[in-house]
Amino acid sequence: MHRLKTVAGALTLAMAVLGLSACVVSGASPADRLKKDMQDAAMSVPGVESAQVNVNMNTSGNFINVKLVGTSNDEAALAEVLGEALPPMLEKTEDLESGSFAISIFSPDDAVSAGADALGYSGGKSLSNFREFFVN
Repeated sequence: MHRLKTVAGALTLAMAVLGLSACVVSGASPADRLKKDMQDAAMSVPGVESAQVNVNMNTSGNFINVKLVGTSNDEAALAEVLGEALPPMLEKTEDLESGSFAISIFSPDDAVSAGADALGYSGGKSLSNFREFFVN
């Protein structure tokens, strides 16, 4: 009986160590890493005051929604900033084969906004279409 308790104790300890090491090794999820990378890329562009990126990766696909806040209240100026922010942000998605992508930029007071259509884009929400138009 003592031997059985020793084996059970060793197994419990081994499982606890494996469980802790799995938590330590895994780090941020791919979605969290992409979110941070895209936010960093957007924030590196002059005229972007803040970037809210939502990345959802699941068995249904990849879904990316971005709200940028610019420093201007002028729609044309916001569109220009969006045009500068899109390529570096989309480059961060190069490992994704597919997905949907939505992005807009707003004035600090949310009264004025611009989307990719202000830059001549009419390709829908396909991530690959966005990359083809703004990166390639």
